[in-house]
Amino acid sequence: MEKKERMRRERETIREFDKALFSYTGQVAWFLPGLFSFLVLVMMAIPVQAVTEDTGVAATCVIMVTWLAYFVLQPYINVTDSLTPRQKKSGTWSRLKFLPVSKSAYRRVRESYLLRYLWKLVLIGCIIQCAMTVLDGGAITVWNFLYVVCMLLVYPFCVGWLLLLIN
Repeated sequence: MEKKERMRRERETIREFDKALFSYTGQVAWFLPGLFSFLVLVMMAIPVQAVTEDTGVAATCVIMVTWLAYFVLQPYINVTDSLTPRQKKSGTWSRLKFLPVSKSAYRRVRESYLLRYLWKLVLIGCIIQCAMTVLDGGAITVWNFLYVVCMLLVYPFCVGWLLLLIN
């Protein structure tokens, strides 16, 4: 029971740090993830049946989803020191390591932020993919759902996990 309580306190400490972090960064940090999310959702309007015929579309979507995962986690990984003359970037872990917080709790909270963002994107992507497949005259198959889930949830979550692992 003590370990669960300690982990809960660590997560609360990290979330309080994040609230203070975003109080001065504002919504500017969400411009690029929002832009890439919009572009990826536009790419989801192409039915998977058409994507399998053209590999360039799939490769473009993979690149955009990679950047999406990077930009969603970027405000949580790096902090810009605005009080220094050159505005150096430093990692948030370098600031949190002096608090009673473990690295695993740090990663777990960051992964939960990413997962919360991605599952909403998957729901919207599934709706768009199914609607455009029906409008294109095709039948909705399980591949439509698997394409969206793999492209918008599994792959970016793995990219985010690797990004958190190396930082």
